[in-house]
Amino acid sequence: MRYLITGGAGFIGSHLAESLLVRGDHVVLLDNLSTGSVENIRHLKSSERMRYHLDNIENRQLLAELVDDADVVVHLAAAVGVKLIVESPVKTIETNVNGTQLILEAACKKKKLVLTASTSEVEAMTTSFFFLFACFSTTSVPCTLVSMVYTGCSTMSLTPTAAAR
Repeated sequence: MRYLITGGAGFIGSHLAESLLVRGDHVVLLDNLSTGSVENIRHLKSSERMRYHLDNIENRQLLAELVDDADVVVHLAAAVGVKLIVESPVKTIETNVNGTQLILEAACKKKKLVLTASTSEVEAMTTSFFFLFACFSTTSVPCTLVSMVYTGCSTMSLTPTAAAR
């Protein structure tokens, strides 16, 4: 499988990339290093099955090319951190919402599977989380660990059991 991981130089993205590479998958990382670090992926750079791009998900041309080449997109890129969110709440929301929209639009055009997870800020700010993990799919590919599924460019809620069917 070929994976595109946005936010790939972050803590979770880099560990996911490492696991996928060990499994034998091909991985492309996209990260602007706003909170990620090249140090997180330095040990992965020697792999022939790993490529990385230091750029923003707002780069539509690059994003379209990377999504087109991927079988699965794992969207972890986000403006995060309590300090950033408190100091620039509107910019943070715009970055996260617009970035996710760009990912979903590119994936929808090419009918690619997209996995995404919420930030810790969402879970810390509420007593009951509304969105922990989601699988967005424009194909009939089943998603087993999901709270929502994106099909045919529209969203519908599913339980993990229903998604596995």
